[in-house]
Amino acid sequence: MDESTYRELMKRARNDLASAIEKRRRLVAGLEATEKEIAQLKRLIGGIYAYAVQIDEHGELLCAGEGLKEAICTALRATSEDVTISEILVILKELQFPIERHQNPLGSVYTTVTRLMAEGDVVAGEPQGEKKTYRWAGTKLKLGHFPDILPEIRQVVTLKDSKKRSR
Repeated sequence: MDESTYRELMKRARNDLASAIEKRRRLVAGLEATEKEIAQLKRLIGGIYAYAVQIDEHGELLCAGEGLKEAICTALRATSEDVTISEILVILKELQFPIERHQNPLGSVYTTVTRLMAEGDVVAGEPQGEKKTYRWAGTKLKLGHFPDILPEIRQVVTLKDSKKRSR
């Protein structure tokens, strides 16, 4: 393969890569918007449910098997502002999550939020007075953006070029 063909092939591959990365970014943004919409609808349904005349004692808004971690993720996705641990607790009650089953509900929420922060799903927000606040971090892209990985691609190309020349 001559050098011009090689360069054209590389150019096409880079363009295809940039297109694929942009497509993934749009899909991830759409996923995050849908997750937020679902969380807000769960919160709305929980609020309506609280005022319903016929409340089934064992009926819960969240799907069976959803634990505190998933409920907190839903609560944080449902709000667009920074919230305190106490406010998260209120949202969990709106979602009809049975937080009162926990021996120390506030402590359980705090511990779970701390773990979610360590995992990168939750970030610290702007403090409200002396109280810490938290917010949903959003979906993280696993691979870098095209400009971030372009130097790595060039390095691979440079290494291959230097190996060809040394032969």
